[in-house]
Amino acid sequence: MIRYPMLAHPAGSTTLAGSAMGRQMLAQLIEKTTPVAEPTLAFLDFAAVDIATGSFLREAVMGFRDFCRNAAGMIYPVVANANATIEEELATYLRGRNDAIWACTLDTDGTTADPHILGELDAGQMSTIQLIAAHHPISAPDLAKLRPDDKIGTTAWNNRLATLSAKGMLKEVRHGKTKLFSPVMEAI
Repeated sequence: MIRYPMLAHPAGSTTLAGSAMGRQMLAQLIEKTTPVAEPTLAFLDFAAVDIATGSFLREAVMGFRDFCRNAAGMIYPVVANANATIEEELATYLRGRNDAIWACTLDTDGTTADPHILGELDAGQMSTIQLIAAHHPISAPDLAKLRPDDKIGTTAWNNRLATLSAKGMLKEVRHGKTKLFSPVMEAI
């Protein structure tokens, strides 16, 4: 587990605003991030933050998510301890792009609670996450066998799983030639 406090200077302002500040935070997050060998959650901790604007969240949070999914493939960002206003701001941004990210509360000892999805997934993506939550880890061929009545072939399952993995909603682990998937957070 990695924990990144989103407020760099707690004695200063509790507002994170603007794309320039977001890009600065993204650079700091990338600089602090080292490669990992196992799937690892990276909690972006908003505990000391009162306000975060959409432009900040776009650059910092979503920029870091995209960095992790493309350059640091085994790291899965999760928004932690964001207040209702920050979650609403991020969810509004994500819904406009048919995108999503995991969120939760995180205690000082690293215990998570209330895992939930901010943003929007289509019905097929949401049902896939729910199915995987009940049967993980699981591969695309195993999903096709598990749900033959859905008439979704292995290729279609692979495409759906790749999309959810790219969004950071599913952990992906290679087991030989097979990719196994499980939810980033254990409860939805």
